[in-house]
Amino acid sequence: MDGNTNMTETSTPLLGPNDPSAFEKINSDGTAHLVLICDHAGRAVPTALGGLGMQASDMERHIAYDIGARAVTERMSELLDATAILHNYSRLVIDCNRPLGHPESIGDVSDDTAIPGNERLSEPDALKRVDALFWPYHQTISTEIGHRWRTEGVPPVLFSVHSFTPNFGTQERPWDAGVLYNRDPRIGEPMMEILREQGLNIGDNEPYSGMEAAYTIDFHGTSPGLANGVIEIRQDQVADEEGQERWAQILAYALQQIIRRDGMYSVQRF
Repeated sequence: MDGNTNMTETSTPLLGPNDPSAFEKINSDGTAHLVLICDHAGRAVPTALGGLGMQASDMERHIAYDIGARAVTERMSELLDATAILHNYSRLVIDCNRPLGHPESIGDVSDDTAIPGNERLSEPDALKRVDALFWPYHQTISTEIGHRWRTEGVPPVLFSVHSFTPNFGTQERPWDAGVLYNRDPRIGEPMMEILREQGLNIGDNEPYSGMEAAYTIDFHGTSPGLANGVIEIRQDQVADEEGQERWAQILAYALQQIIRRDGMYSVQRF
């Protein structure tokens, strides 16, 4: 009987009928040959995980999601007429921008804050999160890219929206935004140029580096040779609707200029 009980518990789906889907896809018929993604758009936690044992106030913080990133991505989708795919669950449940097994994939501490629901997590329970939340999101990105590539004959541009804290520990972060990229400069270099022309303080692979743990953009963009890039916006600049609209307009303008350039819709590996 114990064996049957364990089998039932293990096979119980992670997401219940009142939980949101793993991701949201908007503007599916967008005409721009561009796919927008937002890895840390949401802060939902499956009901079965009991809030991960976190304080409600912690789920309002940057450790749970990228503040302002969802609203900016949604507005950019409208301005550019581009399809966008946004993850609905908190990075504390599973971080879809980290490789599976990475210490930050399902970490038990974030910015010195303990995550009780991730402590001593069993492998079967970890795999539930992988199957319910990680793979559906990434499969949808792959499917969208593949669909556009097949139907339009050339690969789309891939662009990811994130946000970062103005301070990390005792370190001040002076940038208005940072542009992240790995080996492919097709988006990153002109993006920095255009944003700096507007008087913005733009970090070059700061405050994070696109050459390190940028799993999503590497997997779906760099590896297959698509033009790709990441924006990290300082969170105090997108904490309200006015700031979110401002940055959506700034980025939409920049991308409109960039995606018209030669070489954007070809497979290139640097």
